[in-house]
Amino acid sequence: MHELRRYNVGGILDYAAEAKDGELPEIVKPTEEVSEEEIVGAPMSSRSYDYKNEALCDANAQIFRTAVRAVRDATPDGFAAIKLSGLGNPQLLERMSTCLGEICRLYKRLSHDDEVSEPFYAIDRSFKMDFETFKTGWLKMFEGKTEAELKSMFETMDADGDGQISYLEWSSSVKLSEINELVRGCKHRGRLHRAALNEEELQLYRNMLERVRGILELAEELGVRVMIDAEWTDIQPAIDHITIFMQRIYNAGELPIVYNTYQTYLKGMPTRVQRDLQRSRREGWRFGAKLVRGAYMVSEREKALKRELESPICESYEETEENFHTSIDLILDHGEDGKGPGGAPAEVLVASHNRGSIERTIRKMAELGVSQDRVGFGQLLGMADHLTFTLGRYGYRAYKYVPYGPVDEVVPYLIRRTQENSAILGSPSVQEERHMVGREVARRLRPF
Repeated sequence: MHELRRYNVGGILDYAAEAKDGELPEIVKPTEEVSEEEIVGAPMSSRSYDYKNEALCDANAQIFRTAVRAVRDATPDGFAAIKLSGLGNPQLLERMSTCLGEICRLYKRLSHDDEVSEPFYAIDRSFKMDFETFKTGWLKMFEGKTEAELKSMFETMDADGDGQISYLEWSSSVKLSEINELVRGCKHRGRLHRAALNEEELQLYRNMLERVRGILELAEELGVRVMIDAEWTDIQPAIDHITIFMQRIYNAGELPIVYNTYQTYLKGMPTRVQRDLQRSRREGWRFGAKLVRGAYMVSEREKALKRELESPICESYEETEENFHTSIDLILDHGEDGKGPGGAPAEVLVASHNRGSIERTIRKMAELGVSQDRVGFGQLLGMADHLTFTLGRYGYRAYKYVPYGPVDEVVPYLIRRTQENSAILGSPSVQEERHMVGREVARRLRPF
């Protein structure tokens, strides 16, 4: 890390141990074996968790805090990266994601009066509903509320007072901890009832929040930014939920401490980026993001095929590229005109080995008058050095992603990176790098 600073390159410390997509490590498996179908549909009283995992998560939290201190000491403008699957039971994150998906479906069902079968990422959330629509839908699904009580609920959710509830207002108002109470009034026990977290799960959720808070409190004290890594889609809604919760707290000041990670190989990602930008503006906190193309392409496609579902991954490299560039444009356009909270603009780390994407971002920065301190560029240690060190030489915020940890735990991370990069071997950036290597080899052989 100190060596990188000599070249005006910062570090992103990443404790690379992680749970594998679709497979819980032995230490975090529930004591009572359950199938995927049961995870979605069983009554919550049947669920049991192995509390050895809590001790492991506490130990991981200490490791992440150590990383925050190391960043402060070695590279003051650097980042620490954390993975929420290391701070909470991955099965709990899946359960939370299922519940969040049902909260989203409830919003659409209240206004559209029909079943919602789309996957979470594909559900339309662009509409609003007025009080009459809300009341009609609610009374059809739930018991025990008078019109006056429903009116009070509606007005509490309607934060901007325009007489309509948007999805942003809905999702900010309905809490995971309240669903168990809500479903007691269900007229029919269905997916929402089965998705509600029980008290044991809510306590595990609170424990996880305390671990994350402990890391972020230290980061705020030391002035270190923290990236919360994206993971696989089964647990990503829970990760996003926790990240936004923390951004409300720790991004309210001048420095955005918490960065969320957006994987642009996922369909509809620019819409999600735009929604979170709107949320930050509405709620008055600074938006911080890391943009990546994505790291779970192989496993996500295999999982969708096995489940006979549409893949959440873009069909082509070009679609992913368009998502990536559109998302960058949305973030760069947020804040220079004072649209951010208190006039504070959004920040972004462009995590890419693609020279064309980096040059495009720099041109866009110049076009919009975006200052260099709003935008960082990151590449993996040992990859695309010609990009990182050139950016650092010209005064841009350039970073190397530095994975660390026990060898036997880091291997899954490195394998995932190998799969990710093998999937883009035909991309223009890789072809260009091959040509560069060829030219350099020829140059060195010329004297002989």
